[in-house]
Amino acid sequence: MAESYCMHSQKMNDFIDEHFEGIRAPFTAGFELTAKCNLNCVHCYAKPGRGHDDMTTQEFKDIVDILCERGLLDAYLTGGEILVRKDFEELYRYIKGKGVLVSLLTNITLLNEHHIELFKELPPEVISTSMYGYSEESYEAVTGVKGSYRKFMDALDLLRANGIPFELKFVAMEQNIDDLYKVREFGNQIGVPMVIILDVHPMSDGSTKPMDFRLTPEEAFDFDIKDMGRRTFWEDVARQLLEGEIDTRPRQTVERFGGGYLYPCSIANQHVFITSDYKMQGCVRASYRQFDLRHGSFDEGWQHLQREFVDKKATDRYPCITCNKIRYCEHCVANFKLAYGDEEHVDPFFCRVAELRKEFVDEHIKALLANN
Repeated sequence: MAESYCMHSQKMNDFIDEHFEGIRAPFTAGFELTAKCNLNCVHCYAKPGRGHDDMTTQEFKDIVDILCERGLLDAYLTGGEILVRKDFEELYRYIKGKGVLVSLLTNITLLNEHHIELFKELPPEVISTSMYGYSEESYEAVTGVKGSYRKFMDALDLLRANGIPFELKFVAMEQNIDDLYKVREFGNQIGVPMVIILDVHPMSDGSTKPMDFRLTPEEAFDFDIKDMGRRTFWEDVARQLLEGEIDTRPRQTVERFGGGYLYPCSIANQHVFITSDYKMQGCVRASYRQFDLRHGSFDEGWQHLQREFVDKKATDRYPCITCNKIRYCEHCVANFKLAYGDEEHVDPFFCRVAELRKEFVDEHIKALLANN
């Protein structure tokens, strides 16, 4: 399925997999409302100030209409920063009025009482926001903007006081790694879900500069086993493998790779991404192959994306097709392309993390067998 941009998205992905398997339709979509942002995060994948005109209010409504006709169920609105758009409320009301489940990805530092009243009237599925550090120093070392930490914490208080559903994300990197467990504990204390991101991606223009800040594979895996939630997850994988509830390789991956296809996910199959300059992509990361909606129809673009992603075959040199660690891996073909200019150039970061996870699961299986 499409990337898990928030916890709600994974539930929707599972629902679509269960009920609409084999059907190609844009059931989920991401909308980059703008490339503009009030922060300047060191790791951001989006290239700010790209010098283009953001999609107009009418263009947004037009593409939402088309996607709803084609089966859209669930969407997320992202940026840049979505709240910098003066017509944000109009856009949000429009897509909510279509009956679409909507999640919001925002840094919340521009959140105000007016937004709160809007979200109380029309609740989002979730507001997904990143807590870049536990302290003002570490948070602003990432965002690059003085005063942003206080605005973030004030906005959290607003969300909590008004019962607006939200989750915290934490992007672990060199600047804030010491805060990782503090932020996790903070999330536990206030009782909100947390998404921990252990990999920093290339920028949408292919620049690998953000990857300079990411953790080593060993540091990422260290969190996997020290955090009780993550450790329990991998221990449960071991139990499910032992009891035959899941296979060593996920079924969808086996089917896609078995057919010789390069992309094992739902990119351009059950998911689509609309950029702020009104182009279609297979997903948020696949900026290297786009279709310009200002110079062609959605159906033409949908066919274009099928050829470029869904039907694209791998070569014999692509190692992931036969890899026995694929269940433990968060590999992304789009990331490979952005970072190395080659979809089949596997990032060793993913390989090493997967290797460490597989070793842990294998050892836990041995322990389960010994206990039995």
